[in-house]
Amino acid sequence: MSTLAEIEQAIPQLTAGELAELEQFVRKTKREKAMEPGRSELDMEPLNLGKMLRPLGTREEWYDEMLGGPV
Repeated sequence: MSTLAEIEQAIPQLTAGELAELEQFVRKTKREKAMEPGRSELDMEPLNLGKMLRPLGTREEWYDEMLGGPV
């Protein structure tokens, strides 16, 4: 059985004991999947955002721009 449809067709033929065993297996697998570490942004490759249009400027220029002064 490799597809969900095949599994769904087989379930009604299982005994009560087999259904209980299947339920335990599904719960255990679900817990294990939840415990797996997810992807981190640190695992990603650095982004290429293209060339810089203008220099970043000095700290004072940043502050002036944030405060709405001349750029």
